[in-house]
Amino acid sequence: MISKRKVLSFCILVLPWLTTPLIGKNTFVRFLPVATFIGYIFSFLSEIADRRKWWKVKNALFPNYRLDFSYLLGLYFITTIWVFKLTYGNFLKYLSLNIVIDYLLSFPTVKFFTKVGVFEFKKMRPKHFCILSVLIAIVIYFYQQLVERIIVKEVNKY
Repeated sequence: MISKRKVLSFCILVLPWLTTPLIGKNTFVRFLPVATFIGYIFSFLSEIADRRKWWKVKNALFPNYRLDFSYLLGLYFITTIWVFKLTYGNFLKYLSLNIVIDYLLSFPTVKFFTKVGVFEFKKMRPKHFCILSVLIAIVIYFYQQLVERIIVKEVNKY
């Protein structure tokens, strides 16, 4: 029998993808590089977190890996595209939405995940994770600007 925690992890992976038709193909492709980039950043960060015991993923869908793919490839990936779709071009709006999302993720969401046994902070405190997430959001905003400048240059060549 599949545990309720595995079902939760599976839902975190699959449910966000059900919203992709609402994003639109062009928008999805436009923000795919930044969503992929944030996945790389958090994959790297997860490796560091595992070694330094910042947090522990207790119920990964793929238990032989340190990364929680359900979170990285589901919720976080699609949320990144949605945030960029809704706010890109207005940095203050983007940053404000990210602060709200990162706060909700770092405090009530993690509290819930800890309670149900999916995830918990060890040596890192939620406020530090929230600050780190906001700083990464700033970095990826400028990454997206760089990507778009490069694409415009390439398009204007032809």
